[in-house]
Amino acid sequence: MVCSLGEAEAVTVRGASLAAGWRPCEEMYVVAEGETLHGISDRCGDPYILERNPHVHDPDDVFPGLVLRITPSSPRPSVPVSPP
Repeated sequence: MVCSLGEAEAVTVRGASLAAGWRPCEEMYVVAEGETLHGISDRCGDPYILERNPHVHDPDDVFPGLVLRITPSSPRPSVPVSPP
């Protein structure tokens, strides 16, 4: 996948890079394998993903390659999970 960042600048993202833990929260976001709307919303700080994407009819029907429009803000802090 090639994402254009300007006229003379482009970034290529492939396989393992998409699955890596760090992904930028851009206005146009491409869902990677294993991601959920809830996870994207938490990481990118956008609680209104469904409202901004009327083409997503079922929040549980999210698949790799789905393009979402998000409004990135500061991500919510992760809550550490303590082992049982």
